[in-house]
Amino acid sequence: MTSDTDTSHSAEDWFQMGLDRGRAGDHQGAIEAYEEAVKQDPNHFKAYMNMGLRYGKLLMNVKALDSFKKAIDIRQDDAMAHYSLAVTANLCGLTDDAIKHYKEAVKIKPTYAEAYSNLATVYYQFKQGKDAIENLLIAQKLFDEQDNKQMVATAQSILQDLYKEFRMSRDDFPES
Repeated sequence: MTSDTDTSHSAEDWFQMGLDRGRAGDHQGAIEAYEEAVKQDPNHFKAYMNMGLRYGKLLMNVKALDSFKKAIDIRQDDAMAHYSLAVTANLCGLTDDAIKHYKEAVKIKPTYAEAYSNLATVYYQFKQGKDAIENLLIAQKLFDEQDNKQMVATAQSILQDLYKEFRMSRDDFPES
């Protein structure tokens, strides 16, 4: 544990220590280093993002949420921050927040196939078939454009199941 008065390292030094500790599998040690980084630089976006990821590794999702929210406070226009918050919010059962932040992620980065795919999953959880299919069709198209054959095949398979479950067909979505 670091001391509250340790100022011999810069925020960037602490951030790098956090990266090193995280790579070594020391998630708690990484979090402690990132906490020191943000004490010295409260606007250290990457430290908050990585802290959120490490909290997630420790299944401390409420703390991960807080870290991602702080990152978004610093950079409202970062698609990955919104995506990370959405994933964690969904894990915590905060569906409205998950949907809000997935939508914000794709607004910022319209080619964010993973965000569309995850948004489809959230809609499916609540049996909102039309919304699930629309978002998965967008994800499939983007995965195809990104030449991600495995995700295209997965999306196609899931779409077939969704069409059957919700008694719809591809023809019901001419604009997607």
